[in-house]
Amino acid sequence: MPDSRAQRRRKRRILHTSDLHLDRIEDKACDSLTAIVNLAISERVDMVIIAGDLFDHNRVENDLVSFVVKQLRRLPVPVVILPGNHDCLVPGSVYEQAEFRDSVDIHVIGAPQGETLDLPELEVSIWGKCIDSYDADVLPLEGIPQPQGNGRWHVAIAHGYYVDKEPPLFYSYHISHKEVIDSGRDYIALGHLPMFRGVCFEPVAYYSGSPSMSGSVALVELDEEAGVQVTQCMLEGELT
Repeated sequence: MPDSRAQRRRKRRILHTSDLHLDRIEDKACDSLTAIVNLAISERVDMVIIAGDLFDHNRVENDLVSFVVKQLRRLPVPVVILPGNHDCLVPGSVYEQAEFRDSVDIHVIGAPQGETLDLPELEVSIWGKCIDSYDADVLPLEGIPQPQGNGRWHVAIAHGYYVDKEPPLFYSYHISHKEVIDSGRDYIALGHLPMFRGVCFEPVAYYSGSPSMSGSVALVELDEEAGVQVTQCMLEGELT
């Protein structure tokens, strides 16, 4: 049950996406980004989260970076980006370009040990750990601190493979069930898998899926009375 501090939290809506894997300005995935921004505006969300692999690699051309930043700047709300395994935060990363650094409402998670981004105007705190190498040895939720009882909604972002009881199919980027359960977060925005999928429901943790494969994003409702609700929202506007 939520405590007395939590009762004061206002309803919030988050558009959660990941794994666009933008490569060139001619990519169909660029159309997906435009559609995502349009949907976020029409749905009046309070925040957009991109949970890794916005870009397919760090060698993208400047025209693609300019296009992405221009689209994200259309949003009247904060955007939080977690570098994934494809666009990891290595020297020369795409996120070191000035267009990202100079954008006030575009926040790139940049601490390999994990960091908390506090957005007091939204009453939301977000924790994430960027992937900072190509070595595949990052544990995306390792070291996540317990959230402070400060009246905020507490969200985490992680890019990797959720591992429950079955042996993992892949050796890298493991997110354990225990880490999710012990995180103390209201919502965990996951990236790395191509399809929309819920993996835990207390706390709530979902993969948004890749828009180019699933044709959708996750629309997250944070509501004290109704709880945390996640809907697969089709980019064409249909909800399923």
